[in-house]
Amino acid sequence: MKLTIERAALLKALGHVQSVVERRNTIPILSNILLSAERDTLSFSATDLDMEIIDEGLAQIDVPGQITAPAHTLYEIVRKLPDGS
Repeated sequence: MKLTIERAALLKALGHVQSVVERRNTIPILSNILLSAERDTLSFSATDLDMEIIDEGLAQIDVPGQITAPAHTLYEIVRKLPDGS
């Protein structure tokens, strides 16, 4: 998976989706978000098994794919990136 997306769009979507993710979870995968890159859209999804949140953002997708990443860690990394990146 290889893509380019604006920091502001990524931060907004991550902030929205990570709200359903608990930091400490008995099922580790539920602490992650699923990122799916396809065509010109990056989709974000997360669940706590009671509720699921899905968000999308426009992105330049060079190589489509999917990956899961720790929601809170990814959010903190993106939050610390400089504006406009």
